[in-house]
Amino acid sequence: MIARLGAKAVLLAIGLGMAFFGIGLLGAALAASLKALFGEPGALAVAGGVLLLPPFFWAMAKLLFRPAKPPPRGVAAALVAGLAKDLPWMAVLGAGASGLASLFSKRGKRQK
Repeated sequence: MIARLGAKAVLLAIGLGMAFFGIGLLGAALAASLKALFGEPGALAVAGGVLLLPPFFWAMAKLLFRPAKPPPRGVAAALVAGLAKDLPWMAVLGAGASGLASLFSKRGKRQK
């Protein structure tokens, strides 16, 4: 079990290293090809923009087009959610009350 996790961790590290250096080499090659056209600073800026902007736009799209959260089910849950949204201290009290309830519900049971 531990050997499998270790092997997966090593393969993950190798894959991440390959992706990191591959993107770096692609940026260097792109900058070298654009050096005659834009000069060295301009070529580095264009290469950085080409490699940086697509993941940035993807992350922004993921944040903007996130599916809406489902509304809470039941009348009590809706009331507590409405109070917690308006009154932050109500959320703290609710979390404390649920923690105490779970503590007392597990009190008489034996652990397996």
